[in-house]
Amino acid sequence: MLWRTHFLAGAASGLLLAGNADLKTLALSAGIAGIAALLPDLDDPHSKLGQLVAPASWAVKMTVGHRGPMHSLLGAGVMTLLAVFVLRFWYTQAYVYGNLVPLVLAGYLSHLVMDSLNPQGVPWLWPLKKHFGLPLVKTGNLIERVALMPIMLFLCGWLTWSVVH
Repeated sequence: MLWRTHFLAGAASGLLLAGNADLKTLALSAGIAGIAALLPDLDDPHSKLGQLVAPASWAVKMTVGHRGPMHSLLGAGVMTLLAVFVLRFWYTQAYVYGNLVPLVLAGYLSHLVMDSLNPQGVPWLWPLKKHFGLPLVKTGNLIERVALMPIMLFLCGWLTWSVVH
């Protein structure tokens, strides 16, 4: 999937978790979960996140490869704890506006769910090598661009609108 699709899916999961919160909390929750949805692709130096932190991304790719532990439940747990640790020091208000663990974990897992729609699938149970998924959407193809991405955008808008109205 493209980074935009992952971000929107993560943002939607953050909005779902925020529930009937105020607008600032909705935005913060969507942003945290949306950014967390980009974390699994830290193992790809060509991804949006990988380009932003290229040395770290290359190190991860050289160590574990792409679509390995970063795309698993174990990776989700480890990266969620690491991200929450970093977030608590980087932006102290983030903890006030919601529980970081569910937001980061939901965003991260939304990435794995979306990548499960890709023909490559995802090694959910890594270190087992089996990849699970439904080969429905190739990265960047027409289905993603004209259906999946707009659906995620609509879902984010609808979730926000339903809370503020």
